[in-house]
Amino acid sequence: MTGDGDSQDPPEEESFSILIATDNHLGYKEKDAIRGDDSFIAFEEILQHAVKQKVDMILLGGDLFHDNKPSRTTVHKATTLLRQYCFGDRPIQIEFLSDQKANFHTSQFPRVNYEDPNLNVGIPVFSIHGNHDDPAGPQGLCALDLLSASGVINYFGKASSVDDIVINPLLMKKGPTKLAIYGLGSVRDERLHRMFLHNKVRVTRPEQDQEDWFNIFVIHQNHVKRGTSATSYIPEDFLPYFMDLIIWGHEHDCKPELEHNEIINAYVLQPGSSVATSLSEGETLPKHCFKLKVWKKNFCLNKIPLTTVRPFIFKDVSLVDNDIVGENEVHSFLQYHVDDMIERANEQRDNNVNAPELPLIRLRYEFNSLTIPINSAKFGLEYLNRVANPTDILLAVKKKDYSSGDNKSTARSGTINDEDEESEKKSNTSRGALALEIMKGDNKEMKILFERSLCIASDDYVEKMENESVTEYVDFAMEQCEEYLRQKSKFGDDLVEKVRVRKAVMSKDDVPGDVEEARKRWEKRRQEKQARGEDDDKDSDLETLDLGDEDQPARGRGRGRGRGSRARGARGTRGTRGTRGGRGSRGGKTAVKSTKGTLDSMFSRSVNNSSSSSPARVSQRSTKNTENTAQYLDITDDSSDDN
Repeated sequence: MTGDGDSQDPPEEESFSILIATDNHLGYKEKDAIRGDDSFIAFEEILQHAVKQKVDMILLGGDLFHDNKPSRTTVHKATTLLRQYCFGDRPIQIEFLSDQKANFHTSQFPRVNYEDPNLNVGIPVFSIHGNHDDPAGPQGLCALDLLSASGVINYFGKASSVDDIVINPLLMKKGPTKLAIYGLGSVRDERLHRMFLHNKVRVTRPEQDQEDWFNIFVIHQNHVKRGTSATSYIPEDFLPYFMDLIIWGHEHDCKPELEHNEIINAYVLQPGSSVATSLSEGETLPKHCFKLKVWKKNFCLNKIPLTTVRPFIFKDVSLVDNDIVGENEVHSFLQYHVDDMIERANEQRDNNVNAPELPLIRLRYEFNSLTIPINSAKFGLEYLNRVANPTDILLAVKKKDYSSGDNKSTARSGTINDEDEESEKKSNTSRGALALEIMKGDNKEMKILFERSLCIASDDYVEKMENESVTEYVDFAMEQCEEYLRQKSKFGDDLVEKVRVRKAVMSKDDVPGDVEEARKRWEKRRQEKQARGEDDDKDSDLETLDLGDEDQPARGRGRGRGRGSRARGARGTRGTRGTRGGRGSRGGKTAVKSTKGTLDSMFSRSVNNSSSSSPARVSQRSTKNTENTAQYLDITDDSSDDN
């Protein structure tokens, strides 16, 4: 019975039946008139399969939502679907054995939802978080916490510490079959890689009859190496040796066949996404959900094709190899191939009447210096009512010219280059990576702050809207540097050189942990302020902002803050929506104070207070006065399609 295929089913009363899916990305392109409902349609089909197959539970591998803070419309639709298909009078025969307070320690209702007397659950849903819907903010909440509090899902796999992760399994029993489900929500790959190497990830096992349990591990990380970093993914053999099945989320290309890892003697399933979130070749693979049957230590896996997924055709052509040069000739050549791709997509839809009518089309063509790529947006006007993505049908890629020393391919008239747009975003085009490249060049390297840490904090500020992330880190870094100087420096020392040496030594760490430490300190201070009844919203320098189509005005928060604005460029000018200015700055730009002025002020205070037992407060002057600003860093990222 072990493996995949149509093996004979074991008795229903003695076996677990589980529907598996990952990367649903609910809310992806929800404002797109054509593609806005794609993620919800596919997710509803998955839930319908769960009801039809009469499964005992649904197991999701992360990225249920596409955005870290999904819109109210998205959360409402998700909750409605889950309640519609997963609530009911159907009896649940699963006996939950493990300590539920340990499994659901972050919930206000630390119990599995089908044992809650106030809920009528027919199919329990268990889910970890992914990198898109991961916890954020001072309380570390995510959209899954909302669904958990409402009782429609069981959210597990949330680590309580970023320094030492302990994974407690969900222990269940049905007849003679014992099932242990281990889950780990998404963690920054480099950090998790290092934690595995240093044995900072601990996995607990049942105390009795350990060999009788069927063990499943649900993970949401890079499955393969990204970029040049050796720590940008999690190797399969990092996972515990006693696992029977590993369900790998985050990777969007569906691999419906099980792969066996001989090192840890476990099977690996990569379900892929249920909706295409990038116009990459991997997203064209047929999409599935899976039905897993577990009986004692045996299992079988059946793949279920999703029939409501929008058809997607991807193709590569070369203008260079076909000697296509003239503009009209290029246009006719590309038009021929796009028309052919549309016909192929329509044939796919004829075989699947449930699929949306308009297909996704992506034609990547290669050109050289003798050929001018045509305008993709203008080209797409001819296909407004024939494809779902008329504005980005074409992706132009310049052919490498080794004779002239050009060994880089560039993409024009389209989105970012090459197959995996998630990899590009993570390693090359993220705001943090761009900022790091800028700050380390042309003698712009910072003297006190660590560039990588500041970039991580900036990414959190923009991507997850953690309003205090940049200031938290700046405050913490300055306090740590002052403390170092009080301990190591004497009057008359070259303090600038001392700081340079300190930073050079500490920069050897591959992944800095000071951002996480800064968050912990800020959260503690925030709780203390709340206990004293202080309100951050009572600052005198706050202003109400006009955010256009936003439902509620945004207000700046925090101490010593200048007038913040959301999604603004220069003063009084609307900027790119979704980017934010740092605390004490204007216009979606992170203010970086004059290094020399900061050092002089800090060194003077450090020497004069070297005999004081209490550290000097940095928070009141780190970002309060923007008049001393020496430079602004404004980074935009147009890439939006990713895993």
